[in-house]
Amino acid sequence: MVLISNQFPMSTFLLEVGTEELPADFVDSAIAQWQSRIPQTLDEYFLTPEGIEIYGTPRRLAVIIKGLPEKQPDREEEVKGPPAKAAFKDGQPTKAALGFARKQGVEVDNLFLRDTDKGEFVFVQKQISGRPATEILTELIPQWIFGLEGRRFMRWANGDLKFPRPIRWLVTLLDDVVLPVELDNNAEIIKSDRISSGHRILSPKPVEIPQATDYQSCLRNGYVEVKPETRRETIKSQVESAAKQLGGYTPLYPELWEEVTNLVEWPTAVVGKFSSEFLNLPQEVVTTEMVSHQRYFPVFKTEAATEL
Repeated sequence: MVLISNQFPMSTFLLEVGTEELPADFVDSAIAQWQSRIPQTLDEYFLTPEGIEIYGTPRRLAVIIKGLPEKQPDREEEVKGPPAKAAFKDGQPTKAALGFARKQGVEVDNLFLRDTDKGEFVFVQKQISGRPATEILTELIPQWIFGLEGRRFMRWANGDLKFPRPIRWLVTLLDDVVLPVELDNNAEIIKSDRISSGHRILSPKPVEIPQATDYQSCLRNGYVEVKPETRRETIKSQVESAAKQLGGYTPLYPELWEEVTNLVEWPTAVVGKFSSEFLNLPQEVVTTEMVSHQRYFPVFKTEAATEL
């Protein structure tokens, strides 16, 4: 196959899948799956972009594709047909050759023979015009969404669609144009738009996204930080600062840190207290309850983490 170099304008594409609160471990899993699957799929469709960024929060999964070609390049492709001995008899094309030519949309005169390791076969060289990116993306979006795998999925609204939590909205923007995509869940049809949603408590209102490149700034205005790594560092900074102000120290507990990153959309550390009588319990009992059940970061008196 030969790709014919065509220069097309580059676009930015945004996909956001808005949901009810997702399990924290699924957010990381979904991001990892999309990081592998989306670039691979775009390469297969000859739409290799300049860059892909994938984000996740408790209420949304999103991908921004930068430098996406407007359409596939035109290409030349060789298609293998039937064996030569079945395609021609006494120099004349048989039904096998005629059928192959008809299927490929060419005249029999365009067929040629070539030796392979399995003998001589009929081939044809086809000119294939590239398809628009809009057309391909509308096909791929449902595949990307429902191709995600996880431990527990559910149905909702008496529908057949399955996802870890109900899907509530869908944003699909190619630059400033909404790509028409529908997720048919029987009684409920989820249609794509440019309307996202802000933080459930701090900004519980629709967020309009004018164009794909505005995504992060629009969501931050709605008190949503879509980048997990930014939320992770914010949590670290705020927890360490709060512990320092208390004259103490808190280990970050890597698993808790990762989980809390995907439990919040706008991290804000709050200092809390509990009755000192609970300090009479074994420290492991107290910290296990705080870390594993309540998702709190314990504050210790010293870095040795031997006394709360």
